[in-house]
Amino acid sequence: MNFLRLSNDYQDPGLRDLEIVERKGIGHPDTLADALAECVSMAYSRYCLEKFGVVLHHNVDKLYIGAGHFRTGFGLCEMVKPVQVRVNGRMSYSFAGEIIDLEEIQKEAVLSYLDAVLPHLKKENVVVEANTTQHTRIPNWFSPRGAEDLPEARNLKANDTSVCVSHWPMTTSEKLAYEIEKYFWEMIDGTPTPKFEHFGQDIKVMVCRQRENVDITVCLPVISTSVSSIEDYNQLISLAESKLNTLAETIIQSTGNVVSVRANPYQHYMLGVGSCIECGEEGTVGRGNSNTGVISISRPHSVEAWAGKNPVYHTGRVLSFLTMNLAKAINAESGVKCTVLAMTKNSHSLIPPYLLSIETSSPMPNDKVEEIVQRQFMDFDYLRVILKDRQLK
Repeated sequence: MNFLRLSNDYQDPGLRDLEIVERKGIGHPDTLADALAECVSMAYSRYCLEKFGVVLHHNVDKLYIGAGHFRTGFGLCEMVKPVQVRVNGRMSYSFAGEIIDLEEIQKEAVLSYLDAVLPHLKKENVVVEANTTQHTRIPNWFSPRGAEDLPEARNLKANDTSVCVSHWPMTTSEKLAYEIEKYFWEMIDGTPTPKFEHFGQDIKVMVCRQRENVDITVCLPVISTSVSSIEDYNQLISLAESKLNTLAETIIQSTGNVVSVRANPYQHYMLGVGSCIECGEEGTVGRGNSNTGVISISRPHSVEAWAGKNPVYHTGRVLSFLTMNLAKAINAESGVKCTVLAMTKNSHSLIPPYLLSIETSSPMPNDKVEEIVQRQFMDFDYLRVILKDRQLK
């Protein structure tokens, strides 16, 4: 494996004096944009596989959501202007002359997901614009006549010169940010579903650890139609803050850290439909959490967006998944902490990549690492897993 670089110089953010981690919750506009782009890509990929036996060329990793306008107050939520979802990108509109209803696929994927994660947002409150094009200099790229116009089906090549980075396991601070936001959700049929009707979904968690002292700020929206007074609001926030402090104490057990959680410490936070897309805020793909589900300022990372890219040969989608798959396997099978980095060059090999770098917290036998790489990276059936299990963060 001449593409493989091994070292044991893993840098552990949990050992630094200062560590800051952010989690943009599932209802945050940027996280919504990532999830919707991925939902559209997956729905389209499944459709193509079922109808044609191949995934056609597409990318919707420029999706936009936001700019709604709702009047809210205690017991009040009225729409003035609907939320806009613009599915930007490119998608093949036909195969062997058969036309694909792109608008229907996109609209169904978007509205189905929003209905699940934002139950207070009605379908009539959302306008979905299918803004995908087929502009390209390559003949038949987005209107393939047959499999011969899908070169990746014969010889898999990377679509981009790019880098993807994954880390595992999470530090305690990363776990705190992730698990505190996840407290408000449950998984139903593979889709995150709100657990509490009185709280909105545009939750943000900021963890700031200075040595052993951990300060956590949670921005937690209350649904405006669930409360009739400031007393109702304060009671809900006080109860949530107590529950979150208990959860945080459980997570930091045996670490020696001292933790404090405060919810909405500086201003009242009340929403009608649960996300700030209702009051003019906007979200776009790639501005949200990393593929670990958090934003950690002490971690090496790429600026490559993973959501909405073609799950067959786009570096950002495939290697974002495979580097995380490999990092988790190395940690599970050896107990070491690790960072996995993969770099590709446009039109060169996707698997193996140009470079695969693995940094571990302690030395590992080369043959053991190579065996895990072969099984969990080189030979792994990534497309099947990506399309089966939503990788929504």
